[in-house]
Amino acid sequence: MTSSRDPHNAVSRSDRLSQRKRVCLENMAPKTLDLADVEYLRQAVPALQKVVPWTVGWSCLYAVFRFGALRTRTAGFSNRVVSLLHAIVAIFMCARCLPTWGALLENVGGMNTTEHLECMTLSLSYFVYDFLYCLLDNDVENVIHHLFTIGGLASGVITGRSGPELVGCLFLMEVSNPSLHLRTLLREMNMKDSVLATLNDLTFALLFLFCRLIVGPPLVYKTVVNESNTYIVKIGALGILIVSLMWGWKIIMMIVRNVRKLFGGAKAKAKKA
Repeated sequence: MTSSRDPHNAVSRSDRLSQRKRVCLENMAPKTLDLADVEYLRQAVPALQKVVPWTVGWSCLYAVFRFGALRTRTAGFSNRVVSLLHAIVAIFMCARCLPTWGALLENVGGMNTTEHLECMTLSLSYFVYDFLYCLLDNDVENVIHHLFTIGGLASGVITGRSGPELVGCLFLMEVSNPSLHLRTLLREMNMKDSVLATLNDLTFALLFLFCRLIVGPPLVYKTVVNESNTYIVKIGALGILIVSLMWGWKIIMMIVRNVRKLFGGAKAKAKKA
């Protein structure tokens, strides 16, 4: 029989203990960055440094409209003009990253490109500005919506990942926003009941429902199940989808009202004729 004090067993146990110590030390040691990480940080750090001055820039643009060119209008009118300008710029920047509709669902969880970073940084600064505006205006729904959006965009910029789906989500959010902001502007210009306003409402509703409730859910699903994405990105995607579902029901009711208005007006004109 082999003795429990066999020197070979003792050496074996000693080797295993030494190996465990080495593994522990390796895990505790700081991780070294590869060249790709270093290169991304060279782009991401300056981009993050732009968020504050760009947020100030959006605020200054609002001040120019509010106290200058549009001083006879309400504060909300000036804010909508700023939001309209951001929507147009964001759609253009997102389109550079998404040459086709199919690109929305490709490379989910992938690394950011320079175009992704520029797009996310610009919109992050805008949403910080608009979050503060909505907070002061007691607009609870948009405050919640913007919290999810800011969290997702900030996570994408900092981690260097998730740019493809974040830009895709941003595109789906913004593509219907020009019509949304124009809707509010037309109301304040006393054009609520015009044919232009009705057609704009229908355009907004159809774009919103198609982008957020048809194209959006598959993108959210792929974002949530992707292991590379952070929990902040996943929660942000789910949060925006939930808010979109709430708004979607209101928009469906708006479509019904506007269709009745269009056909009702046509019938009234026919009777007069």
